Amino acid sequence: MRLITSPSALLLGLHHVRVWRLTSDQPLLRADDGLSAEAAAGAWEQDAPELPAGYRKLLADLGYEGTTPAGERLREGVRSRGWRSHGAVVDAVSVATLRHGAGIGLHSLFKEDEGSDLVVTRAAGTERIVPAFSTKSRPVPAGDLLYGLADPDGAVEEPFAWLGRRDCDAASRQLAPDSGEALLVVLGCPGEDAAHSEAIGATVASLLAELRPDVTLTPVA
Repeated sequence: MRLITSPSALLLGLHHVRVWRLTSDQPLLRADDGLSAEAAAGAWEQDAPELPAGYRKLLADLGYEGTTPAGERLREGVRSRGWRSHGAVVDAVSVATLRHGAGIGLHSLFKEDEGSDLVVTRAAGTERIVPAFSTKSRPVPAGDLLYGLADPDGAVEEPFAWLGRRDCDAASRQLAPDSGEALLVVLGCPGEDAAHSEAIGATVASLLAELRPDVTLTPVA
């Protein structure tokens, strides 16, 4: 699998997209290996960097000025409603989101995906997505950001995720109870260098090394 960032995404300042393949011989989703509220707070609040302004800029450049980025929304939600664990893998991604302010994609991967290219691009306006926890297909507005596997023509007709007024993951790419392989997608944001994207992956890797040493992270170039 190759990672391709399209010219339209590069023009948004997404120069440091990073993707990792998560693999394990055990199911990635388990209910008994997550973080307590105290442990989660210690993992993301201690010496947490200031949230980058680039995530708000990205949304503004997409036409959604004033929209609150996913990382900020999650911080607000955890502070108002408390921490809820969903198992080590999901918790590691949530902690990285809280700590770094990034919306991070976690998507199931299938054997038939081998050899495909993962493309980050702006929507043509022909794409549709069934959001996670939904059964209704929705059109993706032209110009919004999305990523997914390229078809033979290089287009992404079945997005893994869509970023616009709200961020949305595809129901077809949600982790299943028996999923043993997934993609971790970090888009980064304008104004941040590669170290920001790498730090997000390092946060996930560090937590999984402690909580789920059976899970390996392999970069997708």
